[in-house]
Amino acid sequence: MEIIYQKKAEKGKQCQECQSFTPKPADPAAGTCFGKDVVAEGGCMFFKKKEEQQ
Repeated sequence: MEIIYQKKAEKGKQCQECQSFTPKPADPAAGTCFGKDVVAEGGCMFFKKKEEQQ
């Protein structure tokens, strides 16, 4: 299955809000998801919101 990725996703469904996103320490506007380079404002069809930490 091909991942459909967008460089600009709607607020609330961006990579930076997904539990699979790992930001790069030197540039938090970029990161990785399952080994693929992505941008924090991007998104894909496998978005899963991070769980709230209490």
